[in-house]
Amino acid sequence: MLDSSPGVVTTAVVDPARSTSRLLTAAQRLPWWGSVLVIYGLSRVFSTILLFGMYRIAAMNPGRWANGYIDEGSTKGFVGFLNVWDARFYTQVAEHGYPTTLAMTSSGVVEKNAWAFLPAFPWTVRILAQLTGWETGFVAVGVATVFGALAALMLYRFLRLRVGELSALWGTTFFCFGAMAFLLEVGYAESMVLFLLFAGLLAIMERRYVLLTVCGVAASFTKPGALALALALGIVVVQRYWKDRDDFPKAERVQAVVAGLVVAAAGFAWPLIAAAATGHPGAYLQTEMVWWHDVLGYTPKFIPLEPWFLMAVRYLGYAGILVVLAIVVLFVWGMRKPSLRRLGIETRAFVIAYALYLFAVFLPQESIPRLIMPLAPLVAVDSFTHRPMIRRLALFSGMALQVTCVVTLWLAGPP
Repeated sequence: MLDSSPGVVTTAVVDPARSTSRLLTAAQRLPWWGSVLVIYGLSRVFSTILLFGMYRIAAMNPGRWANGYIDEGSTKGFVGFLNVWDARFYTQVAEHGYPTTLAMTSSGVVEKNAWAFLPAFPWTVRILAQLTGWETGFVAVGVATVFGALAALMLYRFLRLRVGELSALWGTTFFCFGAMAFLLEVGYAESMVLFLLFAGLLAIMERRYVLLTVCGVAASFTKPGALALALALGIVVVQRYWKDRDDFPKAERVQAVVAGLVVAAAGFAWPLIAAAATGHPGAYLQTEMVWWHDVLGYTPKFIPLEPWFLMAVRYLGYAGILVVLAIVVLFVWGMRKPSLRRLGIETRAFVIAYALYLFAVFLPQESIPRLIMPLAPLVAVDSFTHRPMIRRLALFSGMALQVTCVVTLWLAGPP
């Protein structure tokens, strides 16, 4: 049995009778990292073939696809195609930095600009591009692909501590071949933040608070959502103190609290930096909410916990409120299921914290499939991974959905 005591780092012991899997048998012939990298490499072959096929379709009729953005991408070849949509803003930051003034529309609304995109990914690209002399878009694809591999390795490592080798391996496979896995090799910051979040979660499990601080701060300047690590740590600290404070010495409590406060402070830092750099107090928040205008037709005043209700009422009327409440109830009910509890307190705390972040500040729209990628540990539950038929269904469904997402999002609209 898996020792589920708070904070105890153990490896799950899975019933051998339930662990038969050709994937597991093949993986055991390699070191754990070799198995994960082979799975990741095969998934990149699949995603690359898929993306290249869509690129060729777009290149044959560029004016028809992606609202004209493919025109620009097709002139730069396949690498250009991998750096459209939000990747264009990352390229702008890498090559030109951030604007010091915010352009405004005639109606006084902030125009879309680079302040909505945090600097860790584009600055990494910029440094490597300058060192190598390679084109920015090519470096962006390389950086994203490498961090995708690192994210898969981290996901496997912390899953193995809680659900065993079989579930960790299949959970990682589902992640690598999932609906939005093509984003692991395009010019987006997704793969970098996934690596940092998963590494931070592993650090919480192993009680390595300095490493957690480094990962949390870095994630805070990669993409929004790193505050979930601070909240997850807070949940774990409270749970450990409440249930077994004798196994939670004072020195470790102080380290954990300090780490959480530093990560939380970093999570709130970017809006202050944007305001100082532009002289506009609401530079970051107003920039983010410009994208809301495309969906709602207007830019509302930001109120935490309201976005999902705004979207639901917009399209479903007041019945949408009941739909949102039903989603919340289903999530709470699902998190109490025994199969999810076996993921461990740290993973469940992170899932709850990140889901709360999405619910509190995010307007659900076409980008939600990529924003839920940090919830990947949920597919490693044994109700998926210990049933051969369900495993095959989950794997091939993810691959089929990836085709759908590339066509409907990357080719025809922004993910």
